Amino acid sequence: MPVMKGWPTVIGLVLLAVVFVVLAVLYATGTISFLASGGHKNHYSHAFLLIVLSVLSLVAANFVRPKSAS
Repeated sequence: MPVMKGWPTVIGLVLLAVVFVVLAVLYATGTISFLASGGHKNHYSHAFLLIVLSVLSLVAANFVRPKSAS
């Protein structure tokens, strides 16, 4: 499978990272706790996982961005 490179892929990965961060904040504050099972209001483990996914998305965006040939 070929690796997609270019600015549209970079923008998509950065937007995905932003979505992950927003979801992490919502999980940490307990705003969307109804989406997670369990009796706790705040789901810090879910928030941590989403932050990790956000960082991984940004790392992937760095790998697929077009490099300048100088």
